[in-house]
Formats: sequence, C-alpha cells, structure tokens
Amino acid sequence: MSRHWHDGTAAGPAPDQLPGPGLTASSAPIRVLYADDNAEFASLVDATLGAEEGLDVVTVGSVEAALEHLDSVDCVVSNLDGSTPDGDDLLAAVRDRDETLPFVLFTVKSLRDVPGTTFDGLWTDYLEKNGLRSLELLDQRVRRLVAHQTTRITAQRGLAAAQAAGEGIAIVDPDGIVEFVNTVYATRLGYEPGEIEGRPWQDCYTDAEADRIASSVLPAVADDWRWTGECVARRNDGDTVAVQARIVRLEDASLVIVHDGDAAQS
Repeated sequence: MSRHWHDGTAAGPAPDQLPGPGLTASSAPIRVLYADDNAEFASLVDATLGAEEGLDVVTVGSVEAALEHLDSVDCVVSNLDGSTPDGDDLLAAVRDRDETLPFVLFTVKSLRDVPGTTFDGLWTDYLEKNGLRSLELLDQRVRRLVAHQTTRITAQRGLAAAQAAGEGIAIVDPDGIVEFVNTVYATRLGYEPGEIEGRPWQDCYTDAEADRIASSVLPAVADDWRWTGECVARRNDGDTVAVQARIVRLEDASLVIVHDGDAAQS
C-alpha cells in the first residue's frame, strides 16, 4: 500500500490518521517514509515497493514534508542525497528527533562518495539506487532494519519487566559473564547491580557451590532447559545464604538465573 505527498498536494489520510506507533508488527504493516525529489522515481516506488505485502509506503518530496510524518513511521528511506540544497539535512533532522529510527540512504552516489560520518551506528544503512533490482534490495534492507529495531524494543521491554519482578533475576551471556541483574537480585546479595554485571556468575556463589552448579546443574539445564533447586549464594560481605533458585538455558546458550527467596522462607 502506498500514499504519495508531492508538490504540496496530498492523497490519502492525513498523517495523524496513519496507524498508531503502538501497533505491533503482527497487527500492522511496516510504515515506510520515502523521501525523493525525483517525482518520476517516486512514482516507480509507489508502483513497486508500495505494492509489497506488509509495507505501507508514504512518499514525500522534501525534508519539510518528511519531518511532518516522522512520528508515524517505522523506517525512513531518503533519496534527498545532496543534489538539492537541503538534501543532506534529512538524516541530521531525523537524528535530532530519534537516534534509533531506521534510516536508509538510497542514492545514486557510490559508497566512496558518502561521508563516513553518515553511518552513525546500527540504524543507518546505504543502498545505491540502480533500477528495479535496487528496489528489491531496498525492500530487504527496510525489513531487516525494522526487524532489528523490533527485537531491540522487545528486549528492552523484557529487561524492564525483569527489573519490576519480585524475584531476583540475573542474565548470563554464553561466556558466563553476568550481563544484567535486577535490583532485587543484587540487593539480596548486598550489591548494587553494577557491581555484579560484567563479572563471572560464579562470583555470586561459594566456590564449592559454583563447582557443583557447573558440573551437575548446567549439564542438566543444557539437556532439559530448566533446573529448580536450592543454591548456596555468597553475599558481598562474605556471608552465605541458601536460596530457592531456577536456572533456564536460552537458545543462544545464555542463562537466566532466578532467586525466588531464601530457602528457609520457602
């Protein structure tokens, strides 16, 4: 589906009538803003990219028009590549408002002619404009960037939920380093979260208990994906405390360790 805004005229609903940003990828198409001062090529985009399943494309012809739609889109594609006076301003304007909105620079310029500072991180991509084949590639780039963004948002929501949980939760990367602990987990062991993150998970247990977990619990977790039992945790002051624990192995070999509370209180 496509909508086209060029030369001050509009067809289709106004920006505030577009699908709201709260809709998920499963309930709404990817909303793409395509900015191009070449009306002929913009029409080609309308006829091709805008017809792809799962994409909802709005085309505009200027930076000013593009900025009116930023709050209602999932990805910006720009062919305002500097050939017009304001061509280089759209990316800067987008980044002033949203540092992580997926953005594809879709231009006739070769990559060697694009300043390296254009690529400001994970969320800015480049594709050379070269006929219909480049539109097929553009479809892929847009979907990849938006999928990456959706994954990031989902992960952030998961961490927020973990932070709000009543149980102590730690996430351990495949190399055995603690990536995240919530406040409950850290506080029960006498730490601030930042004092545990970045350290081996074994630091939160006695040496004997860390050896037991590594030799008996983790192999069982690898086979069955989940283990529940008691562990002897080590507090920051050196004291020990028996806790009810659950350990889950994720598909990437990361671990989620949950401390439900002191074993004596269970």
